[in-house]
Amino acid sequence: MLSLRRWILLTALVCSPVAAKEIDFTRYLGDHSFKESNIETSFIGTVGEGRLIISALPNTNITISVNGKTIAITDKLVDGHAEFSVDLLENNTISVDLTSPPPTATNIRVKQRANIELNVLARVHFNTNVSNFVEAREFYGKLGFETVSGFPDTNTQAMAHAIGVETPTDYDGSKGEHAGGYLLHGELIGAGGFWGGVIDLIEFTIPRNVEAPYAQLNHLGMARAAMHTTNITADYQYMKSLGVEFLSAPTQRTDGTLFAIFKDLDGTFYELLEVDGEDIETDTTHITSLGHVNINVSDLERSNAWYQMFGYEVTETLPSTEPAEVAKAMGFEQPFTIKGNRVTHDVDGSVLELVQWLAPFDPERAYPAPVNHLGIHRTAYSTTDIEGDVAALKAQGVEFLSPITPCCSGDDSSSSIVAFYDPDGTVIELVEQPYVLHLLFK
Repeated sequence: MLSLRRWILLTALVCSPVAAKEIDFTRYLGDHSFKESNIETSFIGTVGEGRLIISALPNTNITISVNGKTIAITDKLVDGHAEFSVDLLENNTISVDLTSPPPTATNIRVKQRANIELNVLARVHFNTNVSNFVEAREFYGKLGFETVSGFPDTNTQAMAHAIGVETPTDYDGSKGEHAGGYLLHGELIGAGGFWGGVIDLIEFTIPRNVEAPYAQLNHLGMARAAMHTTNITADYQYMKSLGVEFLSAPTQRTDGTLFAIFKDLDGTFYELLEVDGEDIETDTTHITSLGHVNINVSDLERSNAWYQMFGYEVTETLPSTEPAEVAKAMGFEQPFTIKGNRVTHDVDGSVLELVQWLAPFDPERAYPAPVNHLGIHRTAYSTTDIEGDVAALKAQGVEFLSPITPCCSGDDSSSSIVAFYDPDGTVIELVEQPYVLHLLFK
C-alpha cells in the first residue's frame, strides 16, 4: 500500500491545476561591434508587440532594422539605455548598423511577453554518463545510492534518434531489439530510493564517447549537481578513505552553508552540501537526497524566463562573488564574479541553480548531441500532455532533437519522450509515461 506521504505527493502531482503564465521572453540577444555591422539575423517570436532594448555608450550612432522597419538612435540613449516598441511576427529579422566604431560592444535585446501553459509536474531524474557502469555503480553504491529501476539496454532506431543518435549505428542486434540502434547499460539510482531524487546512470557502448566531462565548474551546461548530507565532515573523511577526489576540504560560503566539491570516477563534479537533519549511524554516507542541479548559462535574464516555462520561479539570489577560499574550493585561483539565482519548481519543489559566469567566462556550448557524453548530459521532466507541451514549446522557437518518440520498451512502449535544447544547448527531456506512476506505487 502507498504511505500517506506518497498519496499526498501523488495527488499533488496528478491533480495540480495548470495555469497559463505570462513570461517575458528574450527573443533576440546580441553584442554588436562596428566590424560586424549590418548583418541580418533571424529570430522567432509571436505576432504582437515586442520591445527593442539597447545598451550602449552615450552618443553611439546606431541604426536598427526590425522586420524592415528602421529605428535610428543617435541622441536617444539615456544613461546608455533606450527602449522602443516593435511589431513582431512568428519569423523576424534584425540588422544593426553602427555608423562609428564604439570602444565597447553594443548590446541589443528584443523581448516579448507571451502566455504559455505547460503540463510539467516534476523532475524525474538527471542523467550521468559513465565509462564503466560496473565500477561506477560500485562507486555510487558506496555513497549510499540504491537501485530504483532498470531499463532496456537496447531499443528501436527511433528511440536512438530521439536522443540525438545518428542511425543506423554499428549495433548488430545481437543483444536484442533492432539492429542499428544504441547499446547501453544503466540503472536509475537514488539516495533513499525514488523519493530522495534519481540519477539516470548510463554507460553507452554504441555509440561510444569517452571525452572527459567539463574540466571546470564555469562551463556552460550542467556542470555539477548537489547531494544533501547531514554530516559533511564525516562524509568527507569517509569518502577520502575510499579515494574519492575532492577539490578541497569542506568550506563555508558567505551564507553559512558548508560544501565540498568532489568528482566521480570519470571526473563528473558533484557538490556535497550540508543540510539540517538527524545525524544517524551509517555504514556509508549521510547523504539523504539529491539537491539542486547547476546549469551555467550565458545570459541569466533569458534563462530565468526560459525555465519559468517549466514551472520554475526565482526563490534565491546568489552572491555576485565569494571569498578567495571559496573560489579555491571550487577550483579557481582567483575570486569569481557571477550573476545567479536558484529557481524552485512550483509543483515538486525541485531546484535549479542558474549561473551566468562573468569572470572567468567559458563561452563553449554545452555537450552536443547525442546525449552520450561523459558527465551530466540531460535532465528529464514528467508531463501529463507531451503533445500539447511540444506544440507550445515549438511556438516559442525551442529547438528539438527529434519528434515525440515511443519509449522505452521497443514496440511495446506505452510512453513517450522528446528532447530539446535550452538557449545554451543544454539538453532537456520531457517524459509522459505510466512508468513514473509505477515508481510512485513501487
